[in-house]
Amino acid sequence: MNRNLLDQQIPKSIFTTARQAIIVFAMAVITVVFVTIFRPFNIYQSLDFLVTQSMADIINSTEDAFYLALASVVAIGCIIVFISRIILVKTMKQRITYRGFLLWWGIEFVVVALCITFWSASLFHPENSSIFRLFTKVLGRTTCILFIPYAFCWLYIIIIDKASQLKALRESIDNNESALQRAYILFYDEHDEMRLSVKREDLVMIETADNYICVWYLNNGQIKKSMIRNTMKRVAQQMGNNSSIQRCHRSYMVNMDLVKILRRDKEGVFIEFGIDGVFDVPVSRTYIGGITEWFTK
Repeated sequence: MNRNLLDQQIPKSIFTTARQAIIVFAMAVITVVFVTIFRPFNIYQSLDFLVTQSMADIINSTEDAFYLALASVVAIGCIIVFISRIILVKTMKQRITYRGFLLWWGIEFVVVALCITFWSASLFHPENSSIFRLFTKVLGRTTCILFIPYAFCWLYIIIIDKASQLKALRESIDNNESALQRAYILFYDEHDEMRLSVKREDLVMIETADNYICVWYLNNGQIKKSMIRNTMKRVAQQMGNNSSIQRCHRSYMVNMDLVKILRRDKEGVFIEFGIDGVFDVPVSRTYIGGITEWFTK
C-alpha cells in the first residue's frame, strides 16, 4: 500500500454521524448478502439446534437457526461498530490519518470478535471448549468475512477524499482564473476565440473601425497596436460598468487609470495620456458625464 496515502489525513467530512451511519448500514447489508450466499468456512456447521430453538418459537429447522444466528451476529457487529464510530466522531479533535483509521479498524475487529465469542460460546460450542481457541477462530473468520465490506468502506472513503481534493482544485483554478481575469484583459474575436491578452495596467485604449477593433497597449514602454475582428459593443459588454476601461466615444474606450489630463477647448473635450505615439482621444457629449464622474471619484 502507498506509504504516502497512509500518512495522508482523511477529510473531516467523512466523520459525520449521518455518513458513518450510512457506511455501517452498507457494511451490514454487504455482510448479510455475502454470508447468506456463500456461507464461508461452514461457520454454523456445529450450531446446536436445540439450544437455538429454545431461544425462539419460530425456530423449526436448522435453516431457521442459521438465519437467527446470522441476524444476531450482524446485529452485534453493527452495534459495536456504530458505537465505535460515534466515539470516533465525538472525540476526534484533529483529522485522523489513513494509518490511524486502519488501527481503529483493527481494534474494532478485536472487540467485535470478543463479543461474538462470548455470545456464541453457548450456541456453537460445548461448555468445555477453550474460549481462547474459540476467540482466535472467530477473530480469523470475522476478519475474512468483514474484509469485503471494509474494503468497500475504504474505497468509499478514498472516493470521497479524492472528490474533496478535486473540488478544492477546481475552486483553486476558479480563483486563479478570477485573479487572472482581474490582472489581464482578454480580447476575443467574433468566434469567441481569444486573440490577445493584455495586462490591465498596460492597456491604453480600444479603437473601433467597422467590424474591427484596434487594441492600443504598452509593451516594454513602447506603444503597440493589434487588430481583432470584433465589435466595440461586445467589448464594452465584456468590460462591464465597474471597469476602469470606460467608453468615451462611439469609436473609443480608454483606460482611465492611464489618463493624465482631461482637456476642454473650443473643439470639444479630449483625453490626454502623455504617451508618445498616442493621440488625444475625443470625448463625446453622450459619455462626458461618465468620464467626468470617474475623475471626481
